[in-house]
Amino acid sequence: MAAIGAVFGIGATLITDALRWRRDKDQRWTEAKRSVYVRFLTSLAQAHSRMTVVAFREEPGASRQAAVHDAFLSDPQHSDAKSVLRELAIAAPDHVYRAAGAVYEQLRAARDLLALHAAGVESPEYQQAIRPFFANLDALQQLMREDLQPPTYRRSRAGRE
Repeated sequence: MAAIGAVFGIGATLITDALRWRRDKDQRWTEAKRSVYVRFLTSLAQAHSRMTVVAFREEPGASRQAAVHDAFLSDPQHSDAKSVLRELAIAAPDHVYRAAGAVYEQLRAARDLLALHAAGVESPEYQQAIRPFFANLDALQQLMREDLQPPTYRRSRAGRE
């Protein structure tokens, strides 16, 4: 009887340890994804801010184009959106990565508009280009938030919708 109890105790301990290891591993992975998600969203917002600051200077022609492109690419924290998008390709599920890629391309389109045209950030052309960016940025943020939820939360939520 004592041997059976010992085997049962060892088995329960091994199962508990395995479950704890799995939970810790899942938590570390979620934290890694959260970090990449936050860095990507931050890099997009900062790139947009830097570009609009440059656009307000209203520099002419080629110097405007160079300044806007530099503002888009030169992240002082060395985590420009393109680099973090590559990290997302590794860490995020496909649907989140595809949405992130689309948002990144929309910001690039806004960059190109600011770089090539003397249209300011208040111009109808720029507003037409940037509105979808912000709408899709909000949708991307929601996808990321849902992806970071525990699987049991996602399943219970899916049943209510």
